[in-house]
Amino acid sequence: MRIHMTAGRRQRNEYAVKMFLQHLGAPLQRMRIIDTSGQKTRDTMSVMSPVDEQLDALLEGHKSRNLCAIITYPTNATMLSQAILERQLDFGFILRLGLMSESIDPAQRRMIQQAFPNAKIWSNYSSVEFNLISFECPYFPEYHHASTDKLAIEILNDHDQHCAYDEIGRVVITDYYNYEMPLIRYEIGDLAAYATCPCGKISLPALSNILGKVRGCFKQRDGTLIPFTDLSVAMRDLPGLIQYQVIQEELEKFTVKIAARKKIDAEINAAFLKELGYAPDITVEYVDSIPRDPSGKFFGTICKV
Repeated sequence: MRIHMTAGRRQRNEYAVKMFLQHLGAPLQRMRIIDTSGQKTRDTMSVMSPVDEQLDALLEGHKSRNLCAIITYPTNATMLSQAILERQLDFGFILRLGLMSESIDPAQRRMIQQAFPNAKIWSNYSSVEFNLISFECPYFPEYHHASTDKLAIEILNDHDQHCAYDEIGRVVITDYYNYEMPLIRYEIGDLAAYATCPCGKISLPALSNILGKVRGCFKQRDGTLIPFTDLSVAMRDLPGLIQYQVIQEELEKFTVKIAARKKIDAEINAAFLKELGYAPDITVEYVDSIPRDPSGKFFGTICKV
């Protein structure tokens, strides 16, 4: 889907980003490792680049121009972190690490913080349709503050009623300022929850449990959606695992693509049994690597049901 935005709408987004950045502090020399669509600059490189090339570019940038900040996707930051920890590299010079475009779970955050021990980690929630939707509270990172100066954000349940606070529901957005291509009560395909941030310093409403796309959830036997978070943590901790992707083909049938240093079929089945409460039909496919989609994003799970 291609979205046309007026100049005024883009200016609104730039203002929202500026307000967000003020909470982080002064700008730092950074490297953006994102979807570049073929355009590469000194401070931007493709997220499709091999991890070794990314690490070399960060080290060279720090040496040549005091690079000390990174902006990338959570899955890419996790892969960088894994390589840094395995090779016992020192990336203490990174002081700020921004995560964008994908949801992040606590296990990913812990690994990233371990690999970049001096980094202030921040994240925002954005989309192609609306740009910045919310930004992480710099005081209480488990909460996001919503850009309600330019957007109306609703969290709805299966009956199209507003969810209670802390109840996970579907994200529905209305854009106040994109007059030439209005999006009114547009269901973006994400899940989140209303929340109350205790910071008391930012007046914007808060969200929590931003879980990303509905395809990032599974369906239980009764058809209810369950977040992938717990199973994701269980999978990531399996011995010898490098990369994985879980595809729910049917309610009780899954395909698990695995890049690993050894066979771990039994461990995968045990993880599913523990998290789902039953033993589904699982096909394990061992691969050398799992590619990102054309936009540079990586999906740990895909629900086709």
